[in-house]
Amino acid sequence: MNTIEYAANYQKYINELNFNYKLFWFSVLIYSFSSGLGSTFINSLFIVEQFFQSLALIGLFYTSYNIVQFKVNNKFLGITLVIYFLWIFFITFYGFEFTYANTKSVIFGGVFKYFFPIFLFFPKNLYFYKKLFVVVSFMAIAFIIFNLIFLEEVTAHYDSNVNEKFIFEGFTRNFGLPLGFLLFTYIYHSKTKNILVLLALLLMLGISAYRARRSIMVVSMVYLLIFMVVLYIYSNRKVLISMIFAVFLLVASVFAGQIYEKLRFSFFEKIEERNTINTREGVEAAFIRDFELQDWIIGRGINGKYWCPNIDINDTTGYRTMIETDYLNMILKGGGVLLFLILLISIPAAFKAFFYSKNLLSKAAGIWIVLWILSLYPMNVFLFSVNYILFWICVGIGYSKDMRYLSDDTIKKAFLN
Repeated sequence: MNTIEYAANYQKYINELNFNYKLFWFSVLIYSFSSGLGSTFINSLFIVEQFFQSLALIGLFYTSYNIVQFKVNNKFLGITLVIYFLWIFFITFYGFEFTYANTKSVIFGGVFKYFFPIFLFFPKNLYFYKKLFVVVSFMAIAFIIFNLIFLEEVTAHYDSNVNEKFIFEGFTRNFGLPLGFLLFTYIYHSKTKNILVLLALLLMLGISAYRARRSIMVVSMVYLLIFMVVLYIYSNRKVLISMIFAVFLLVASVFAGQIYEKLRFSFFEKIEERNTINTREGVEAAFIRDFELQDWIIGRGINGKYWCPNIDINDTTGYRTMIETDYLNMILKGGGVLLFLILLISIPAAFKAFFYSKNLLSKAAGIWIVLWILSLYPMNVFLFSVNYILFWICVGIGYSKDMRYLSDDTIKKAFLN
């Protein structure tokens, strides 16, 4: 094969790869928007939601089949992934009920999230990451629009345990959580995109503070804090940023006491009340009581459940198939083995991405892996969502020496073209 023919074939391969990347991310968008609709708990939309999720899953299967290359350069990663996927096949069929209702529940309940490490076999292509940030931008738009449409529901304080109480959490899981990653890598993006995502993040912080949703509020503030640190490090106007931040702190310290006293018995009362109550204590205690040593090690399979009555709406069995504390949720399905394998794969990737890299994208990937792991206690992040896809993409960056050693200028040119 001569040089011209090789170049032509390579270009054809790149064009096909980029087309599949486009279709892949479009399918992810469709699935995410459908899940966002599901978060509204409007029964008439469930069929529409599952229809579009089915189309999205077909698109994801098709593109993943065309994209994936079962080859890794890291021997440790290769061996660990083999063990991981063998374990996933075990927990998928362990306790599986071969009925139509159960199969449908498992498929739309997010069973495919267990196979997300397959993204580590995707070729490392800057075009792929460029489209990732396009998707995150759409997540910001969707988060703003969905919250504005359902503003009454997401800002209401529900005394009773009704589905509408969790609409804001659903929007945050499906649209809000990935926003921080774009801000951490702000140097690669346009001002318009950065401002849009920043506004969406401030909206997430505002609603979570008003609703006294502690975990979302803390995550939003951590995102903003890390963004401010990155902005300071990479900005050419460090003195100006320092002055603005100092003025902000001065003004905040002057008026904070007055604002607190004025809103003490309305806005802050709810936050104070939430801070003194551990709403998960009873659920976690029920989980621990119902688990034996074998369950802690291998879990209870894809249909795993535990005895915890009088918690869920319209519950008639007394059993729950999930728990809000996500590391326990992983143990429920796949045991400590599943949790250990994910940590075993991801922690070295975070270390490599942050400490052995020459660009902000890789360092942000390292930070994101650590944030995801820390979020396993306060939030639901082990989900079929852009946020969890992003976690495995970041792991892939950590294990890719080529990606870690790219310059910021090279990445910036690829993203802005």
